[in-house]
Amino acid sequence: MRHAFIAALLCASALGASAQTEKVILSKAQRLECLVKPSSAPRYPRRDELDLGQGAMRVLLKFSRPDGAPEVQVLFNSAREAMQDQVHDYVGAYRLPCLGPDDGTVTAVQDFLFDGSDRDPVTVPEPTRADASAHCMVLPRFDMQYGGGHSKYRVEHVRIEATFAGVGDQPPEVQVVFARASNRFEQAVRERVAQYRMPCRTAKDKPFTMMQQFTYSGSGQRFGLTRDRFPLMEFLGQTREPGKLKARFDLRTMGCPFSVDFMLGGGAVAHEASVNGPIDPNKVAFLRWLEGLQISFASREVADDLFGTQLQIDVPCGLLDLRGEAS
Repeated sequence: MRHAFIAALLCASALGASAQTEKVILSKAQRLECLVKPSSAPRYPRRDELDLGQGAMRVLLKFSRPDGAPEVQVLFNSAREAMQDQVHDYVGAYRLPCLGPDDGTVTAVQDFLFDGSDRDPVTVPEPTRADASAHCMVLPRFDMQYGGGHSKYRVEHVRIEATFAGVGDQPPEVQVVFARASNRFEQAVRERVAQYRMPCRTAKDKPFTMMQQFTYSGSGQRFGLTRDRFPLMEFLGQTREPGKLKARFDLRTMGCPFSVDFMLGGGAVAHEASVNGPIDPNKVAFLRWLEGLQISFASREVADDLFGTQLQIDVPCGLLDLRGEAS
């Protein structure tokens, strides 16, 4: 399992302009050659052995004084509070001692990726995408605070869809698409998501919708997975009566090998299987088949606790030929 932190300094520039015929020669400060950073990079802030989280941040840094910390603007954030703390502490210690009066304000953009999962690493969406507004989701600086209360559910789940249709400073429209929770927790989730922003949005951007699930355990204890990435055949072995599965798929026609993102459902809520990138019609029937599988859980409590858990399934090349011949 990875417990990785990745940081990449993407670019640096000075605010200013030049004529077309001039060759711009950047100073040491503008090239960040004298950038002083802490000796220890941020680490994945693992909470416990079941912490398989991921998070990403993109920050814009503005250096205006050689002995001062940069001004920090968050351009994208899907990280929880402990990850954000590490990023802010880390870049807050940056210094650019060779910065001179002629350098102006030097700017830089840096990505931070946190990964405690076996799944493919998260990425910060690029602003060059057709839907440019999708790259600037910013979550609140601090984690959701919820003190619990009376509920008939041992573990509460709320799944929402948030639609951003306005400009950057406007909150999203929040719709609850599934709830097995108290009214108090559902309201707390609504208030939390109402704080989300997409600051780069303009009036010309198309509406953007995202989905997120919130889970709360009043006891603080719940079942979870210690890994979240499985080869296809191992995953199929976790279904009910795997020896009776029937299917025939030529995976070689699907651009193999590839990975499937799989979200566990339960009850009236189906599993969800998807792949990154454009929809490949060659994969659709296979994905729908995966969504229809019945997972074998050790108990009802385990099934309830794992509802909404995200997995990754590694699909190899070859012919999947399951004849359901086991007695």
